[in-house]
Amino acid sequence: MIVALMKTSLRNAVILALLVGLALPTAGVLLYEQQLSRRVVMDDLRRDLSRVAEVLALSLAEPIWQVSPDLAEPMVKAQVDDPRFVSVVVTENSAQQAFVEFHRGSADDAMTLTETRPVMRDGREIAKLTIVMSAEPLMARKRADLWSALWRSLLTLTVSMGLILVVMQRRVLRPMAKLSEAADELASGHLDKPLELGGEDEIARVGKAMERMRQALLKAFEDLRGHATTLEEQVAQRTVQLTEANAELTQAMANLKTAQRELVESEKLASLGRLVAGVAHELNTPLGNALTVVSALEDRWGKLDRMLTDNTPMRRSQLEDLVKDTRRGQDILHRNVQKAADLVKDFKQVAIDQTSDTRRDFDLAQVVEDVLVMVEPSFKHTPFRVITDLNPDLRMSSYPGALGQVLTNLLMNALVHAFEGREGGQVQVSCQRLDASQVELTVEDDGRGMDASVVRRIFDPFFTTKLGKGGSGLGMHIVHNIVTNVLGGQIEVVSQPGEGTRMVMRLPVDAPLRGSGEDRAA
Repeated sequence: MIVALMKTSLRNAVILALLVGLALPTAGVLLYEQQLSRRVVMDDLRRDLSRVAEVLALSLAEPIWQVSPDLAEPMVKAQVDDPRFVSVVVTENSAQQAFVEFHRGSADDAMTLTETRPVMRDGREIAKLTIVMSAEPLMARKRADLWSALWRSLLTLTVSMGLILVVMQRRVLRPMAKLSEAADELASGHLDKPLELGGEDEIARVGKAMERMRQALLKAFEDLRGHATTLEEQVAQRTVQLTEANAELTQAMANLKTAQRELVESEKLASLGRLVAGVAHELNTPLGNALTVVSALEDRWGKLDRMLTDNTPMRRSQLEDLVKDTRRGQDILHRNVQKAADLVKDFKQVAIDQTSDTRRDFDLAQVVEDVLVMVEPSFKHTPFRVITDLNPDLRMSSYPGALGQVLTNLLMNALVHAFEGREGGQVQVSCQRLDASQVELTVEDDGRGMDASVVRRIFDPFFTTKLGKGGSGLGMHIVHNIVTNVLGGQIEVVSQPGEGTRMVMRLPVDAPLRGSGEDRAA
């Protein structure tokens, strides 16, 4: 089928080439010759018409002068035997009718020429001669010659085309059909059949090249089979190695995740440890004051006990002083113990929240205040202070422990990083309601700020500007995870070098549930 189509296609191409190469130039030459013949015939006609008009004007002068039409008619007939003449009319100036006239049918106006001349006698015009001649007879002969040449050309073209097709069939189409069959065999993978094509022409050389290609393909396939066997063995060996490496990587990844979880938990415990240290430091003052008062009261009551034992007389003023000191000591002791109890209560709530991670209803401002009590000792002996702008009655149902850990990390991060190299500064914590379903918690400092590269990577795990100086690089990563995954909110960092840093958290009033069996504490 492909060979037949190829033959048909090539034969049609040859026929079309012959038609285009021979017929079109021949037709073009014939058209050009026709136009050239028309121009030559019209030029000859114009020249002959002028000559004939001049001869007749001279010849007819005498017969017209003698008023002898019989003498004029032979002269006219002698000229009009030429088929190109259409009409000849001689009219005297003083007569209404023609002196001599001749007409021969009608002719194509595009092929006719007309010339009118005066007939002179002794320098005086005696008549007018009008001659109309047509080039149509000569053009008819020219067209007949052109048609004859066209038929000869068509005959030559037909014979040439037949001979060329016969030669092409024997020398081109048949060898090409063999080449096509051989190419099909090669394409289908049948390389065992050799290609035999006789001759020394170009097609035969192509056949020999295809035969060399067939032999090269046979050799290449043999080499490929050997390489394929080798590659299969290498692939099997590499697969075993990759399987072992994959198992090692899986184990390493599991170890890495475990280490990361341990680091995160250690960071959480470190945050809680800082709170413990701050609370312990704060408890020293009220408990120390209470201990001092107890020691003083113990000393006074010891003196009273010795006076009673020794039956020493006691004045009323001494008893009144003892009662007064006792009441003052009781008041001091009550205040300090109450303060210590409040600290322990606040720390207990914060510690429970951060360790149990329980969801409950709470007032946002109260949770912030509790956290600030825990963080305040870290700021107490520094030139930096924490101020608040908290809107009351912002009730939430969320995770106060997670929220407290976020706030603690942000405040401690500001203390460590924001005020480095500064002699003073402040951190402002504010909260407000955005709408019925969202609140905004902001931690803003007037420290040294951050450039764009730090802001872009601040939430990346293990990224820290205190590398090698105690920074783990997990604090802000934990903040981001808690805000987005636990509290269901968003956190944004706005900072410019030298213009401080603003951490903005937008939190839902009702945090998303973290599990189907989660309990809500009151």
